[in-house]
Amino acid sequence: MADADFIKTTCPRDCYDACGIVVGRRDGMIRKVLGDPDHAVTRGALCGKCAIAYNGSWRAPDFRLATPLKRVGAKGEGTFEPIGWDEALALIAERFGTLSAEGEARTILHTHYTGTVGLVGGWYPIRFFNRLGATEVDPDTVCNKAGHVALEMTFGNSLEGFDPRTARDARTILVWGANPSFSAPHQNKGWLADAQAAGTRIIAVDPIAHDTARAADLHLQLRPGSDAALAFAFIHVLRRDGLDDRDFLASHVLGAEDLAPTIAAMSPERAATLCGVPAELIEEAARAYGAGPSLLWLGQGVQRQPYGGNAFRALAALVAFSGNLGKPGAGFLYMNGPGGRGIDMATLTCPELATNAPPAISHMDLAATLEDPRRARAFVNWNNNPAASAPGAGPPAPGAEARGPVPRGGGPVSHRHHRLCRHRAAGGELSRVRRPGAVPF
Repeated sequence: MADADFIKTTCPRDCYDACGIVVGRRDGMIRKVLGDPDHAVTRGALCGKCAIAYNGSWRAPDFRLATPLKRVGAKGEGTFEPIGWDEALALIAERFGTLSAEGEARTILHTHYTGTVGLVGGWYPIRFFNRLGATEVDPDTVCNKAGHVALEMTFGNSLEGFDPRTARDARTILVWGANPSFSAPHQNKGWLADAQAAGTRIIAVDPIAHDTARAADLHLQLRPGSDAALAFAFIHVLRRDGLDDRDFLASHVLGAEDLAPTIAAMSPERAATLCGVPAELIEEAARAYGAGPSLLWLGQGVQRQPYGGNAFRALAALVAFSGNLGKPGAGFLYMNGPGGRGIDMATLTCPELATNAPPAISHMDLAATLEDPRRARAFVNWNNNPAASAPGAGPPAPGAEARGPVPRGGGPVSHRHHRLCRHRAAGGELSRVRRPGAVPF
């Protein structure tokens, strides 16, 4: 763009790439958002979602909220009027102040997640709610909690996975229940493709024949929900063929022999019946992974099933029995958290402020909690949209307006719903005050 200046910054969306972006401005206005060609992950190209949205709806004045809105009709009608920031903040502060003075700050529920994962916009507000003594809705319970708990039980940590740069040292990369072609396009086109081009064998385990699976050297298209059986069949092959790392097991693993009967019972032939994957493919994949060094990419989809945590524990056992840890080209990845980047999240959230913090609740229990006026008298939703992503979300049932936990006699000012929005998102029609969020630049 002629006569334009360019600013380099970072994409804060929730995809783990942390892409470098170049924002082109003219006359002080954003005109174009591009991928940073000098960024190691982005390599000059944004993902399809952000390439469209950053140059469209996320900046469209007729789509974004420009002022706070106050509901003026019945809950669910979606009738709002613009108000100023001072009035919006005063409404919220009055309600919170009243509840705090009554010793009822715990009945202020706040739900948040990763609409932005920028440190200030996505995490700093937790400090306020910690100081207030509000009840947090555990953000991961709507997404990936089972996997975190399972890996913390087995390895003590779920947020420090392999460094993608070690892919060049791996002989096999096992992508289990992840869809990088859609969910991590830069990883899929970057280090994963580079490793395959250099001779690393890519094995995909997924019920869906997505683009990564189709490009893999081997695709095990198992039946949904049969992941644990397939994992134990892999370990069965390792033990049968002498590919299990017995020195590693003896030195670093507790309880390995307790799994012996389950492993012995899950032959490739039995797993083929349960999983719908031919036994010869199970054996081929297991031997390739066991020969190592191998990397295991654990997708969040695996743990989004009944007993998903146990499926993850079976895959953790596969890592342990193969000894694919602690050496170049070996390891597993669920997520890489802020600790690996040298970020101390406590400096943002100040957990020490939550001296009398009530226990967090699950997203699974959110609807029932909101129905109980003894537990919920105010609700703040920021940086996520439960109406779209929470289980069972949908339009309110007939009569729901009368059932909401609004204190008897409460007028418009004392209404409990406050929503911090960027856009006119689903579910906002139930809120009392809707506030614009931060622009993601």
